Amino acid sequence: MIDITIPRECIYQEFEGQPGPCPRCGGPLQQSSQTYLVITQRGEDMADSFMIGGDIGWFCARCPTVVISPEEVTKFLMQPLPHWDIGEEFTLVGIVDLDAIPEEKHDLPLGDEDNPIPIVEFTNVSDETAHREPEEEQPQLIVRPDIERRDPSLPFEERYQDVLQNIEFGIIRVYQNHPEMTDWEALAAIEALSRVYNAEAKGREMTPPSLGPLSEEVYDFVESMCEWRLGREMPFSNKEGEPVEFGMGSSITLDEIIACLKRVRKSIERWTRQGGRQGYLTFVSQFVR
Repeated sequence: MIDITIPRECIYQEFEGQPGPCPRCGGPLQQSSQTYLVITQRGEDMADSFMIGGDIGWFCARCPTVVISPEEVTKFLMQPLPHWDIGEEFTLVGIVDLDAIPEEKHDLPLGDEDNPIPIVEFTNVSDETAHREPEEEQPQLIVRPDIERRDPSLPFEERYQDVLQNIEFGIIRVYQNHPEMTDWEALAAIEALSRVYNAEAKGREMTPPSLGPLSEEVYDFVESMCEWRLGREMPFSNKEGEPVEFGMGSSITLDEIIACLKRVRKSIERWTRQGGRQGYLTFVSQFVR
C-alpha cells in the first residue's frame, strides 16, 4: 500500500516495461495507480491544467521518490478535446489525495473555492519541467534557462549537491557548538530565510525576522553561505580577517537558492518525523564535517 500523503521527489525517466531500481537510493520500485495534477505551459505563458489518473507512477519502497516516464504523461495529453489549451511543456505538480476530500463536499466541483484540490506536492515541482514533443518524437526533460548549466537529467540533490552541502554546513556548524539545538530551531531559520528571499524575488521589502538565539545564529550562518553562492558576499577570511576568495564556479540565481532552501526544509521535516526532535541534525551531521 502506497502512502501518497508523503511528499516525494518526482524523477522523469525514459524506460520500457519497468524502470529498474530507484535512481536515488537503489531501492525497489512499486507501480501504483494514482491521480496527478499536471500544469501545461507554452513558453512563459500558462496553458490549461489537468488531472490524469493511471498507473504511470513507480514508487520507491525505501525513500520518498516516484519515477514517471514523460512519454506516459504525453499520451494523456495527445488526445485533447477541441476546447483544451495544452502547452508544449508540462509539470507534474503532485498527487491528488482524493481520500482527503471531506465526504460532505463530494458533490461539489473539485477545484472550486469551497472544495480545493488536495495536492501532495512533489518536492521538486518548481525545478523541473518536461517537454511535449510531436507524437512521433520522444519527450525530453528540459529545465528553466537559469539552471541549464546543471545537468537536468540528474536528481535535484545531485544537481545542487554543492549548494545543499553549503547550506547544511551552516546548520551543522551551529549544532556542533550547541549540541542542545533541535531540528525546530534549524527549521525556523530556514523558513525565515526562505521568506526573505521569496520577498526579494517578488520585489518586496521584508523586515528582519525575529528568531530565538540559536535560530538566529543558524540564520546568519546560512545567509552568508547563500549570499556567497549568489555571488554577493565573501564569507571566508584569513587569520588576519581579510576576505579570501574561495572558488565556487558560477554564481547561482535567487530562484535556485529558494529551491535549495525549500529542499533543505523538506529534509528537516522528513527526518524530524522519522527521528524526533534532533532527527535531522543527527542524520546530517554524519555527512557534514
